Amino acid sequence: MLLSKFIYNLILIYVNLVDMNLSVTEHQVREMLQQAEDCTEDNPDTCIMIGNLSTFTRILAQLCEQRATVPMSASHSLHCNGKENNGKIGSKRMTYQVFLGGSCNPTTWRSEIAIPTLQRLGITYYNPQVSQWGPELIAEEYEAKETAQVLLFVIDNQTRNTAGIIEAAQLAATRSHSLVLVVYHYQQNQTILGETISALEYCDLMNGLLVLEYLTERQGIPIFESISGALNGTSKILREAINVQDLNHEDGIKPTRKNGIDTIKLKEVFGSIDVNDTGTVRLEDAWRALQSSIKCNMSMSELFNAISQSDTYESVMKNCSSIEDLAGQQINLEQFWALANEWMQRFKNNITTCEDWTQSHVPDSEKCDLYIGVVGKDHIWLESSAIPLIESVGLSLNRPSANDYTVMTMPSELQRMKSSRVILLVLPQHSRGVAIAALAAHLIGLRVKLVLCIQLMPDGCVVSGEQLTEQATKDYNRGRMYLSDYAKRENVPVFQKIADALQHAIKLVQS
Repeated sequence: MLLSKFIYNLILIYVNLVDMNLSVTEHQVREMLQQAEDCTEDNPDTCIMIGNLSTFTRILAQLCEQRATVPMSASHSLHCNGKENNGKIGSKRMTYQVFLGGSCNPTTWRSEIAIPTLQRLGITYYNPQVSQWGPELIAEEYEAKETAQVLLFVIDNQTRNTAGIIEAAQLAATRSHSLVLVVYHYQQNQTILGETISALEYCDLMNGLLVLEYLTERQGIPIFESISGALNGTSKILREAINVQDLNHEDGIKPTRKNGIDTIKLKEVFGSIDVNDTGTVRLEDAWRALQSSIKCNMSMSELFNAISQSDTYESVMKNCSSIEDLAGQQINLEQFWALANEWMQRFKNNITTCEDWTQSHVPDSEKCDLYIGVVGKDHIWLESSAIPLIESVGLSLNRPSANDYTVMTMPSELQRMKSSRVILLVLPQHSRGVAIAALAAHLIGLRVKLVLCIQLMPDGCVVSGEQLTEQATKDYNRGRMYLSDYAKRENVPVFQKIADALQHAIKLVQS
């Protein structure tokens, strides 16, 4: 009965296609019939598609009425919502054009906006949001994500999104050319799952979002202002076979600093350094100011090489023979503008990727053995326990410059990390830690030599004097478990005790 129904539906599809003047080759028909012939009740991977053929026929007919382009492949159904294992024909597994990631329950952006639009455009998609999730979906979801041409991720403000933010930061490093990202900011005093968030939690969540935006823009990935704009951008990427970086403002992306900052802004930055209004500033001060103003990093050695090759700085280079000499030289506003333009051009042409980070050359004289990233009261542990131990074994240390990781501190912190042989990041139970978790996932994706200490938040956890609700604790722990699983899959060592993590980091440096 299954076989007869399968053949009947295949013939029905063929007749409909012929009636609607769609091109179908004899070879394609023979291929479909051959697969039908191979279908037996002993082969559930094949027969499982039968229940979906009526849906397939209906969708195909709708697309034909709209004269949409329909790629004829008998091995591909149009859509999957994660609960239908309809992706196999024999040994072949279904591939999808778009993976719908990001915010899940109770959000409805997939069912109300994304899926109807993708169906109308004839774009295949995988929807991981299901009413009943089972462990058997893990491999299916992973493969759908790995093989999708576009990863459409929506980070909205209806949930805390800890796992979504972490995953998006990871993909910004590993899939920078195919990540289409929509970010909706949180609002003060808003509710999440019926709970009004405090001012402190709002700051922590927003800080995590802004760090995610920083990391993605640093990879040249634009951020969309709306889901509809992201869907249009997705369609353009697939239609024109381009990367997400090739999209422009007309496609609905937010303005990003990678496209440059105007001369008025640069003049303001210059004026903030030239406090005595002398018309010149120290080159090192200009370098640090540009790190904060433009989302790109350049070491002093890279800066020295860039300036030595430019005629604009001929007068500056006359008295310089080393990086140390260069740092103290004075430059004027015109030279500052030229430096900013050079910096931005390098950003556009040399977006940091996995290969760039691991192969970028930082002279040994500028490298430290360890970078230890901590937040909040773990700075006390760093000063009282970690630093004495590190010094006792003769190792050098880069330490964070602030209490937390923010957009303002990220440029300098990333430069410190890049100049360190091993990085240790601590995600403690006394902090929501959204920003440092996103940073950790991004660094894993960049194949950085990393050690993690990840502590789950206990029931009744108190952060900055505020006791977390049961729901909030679950939300933040969900992100930590995702990060821990991802790190272990990538062979990044993960510890629960901070002392154990430090000992392992020291051994890595010494090995």
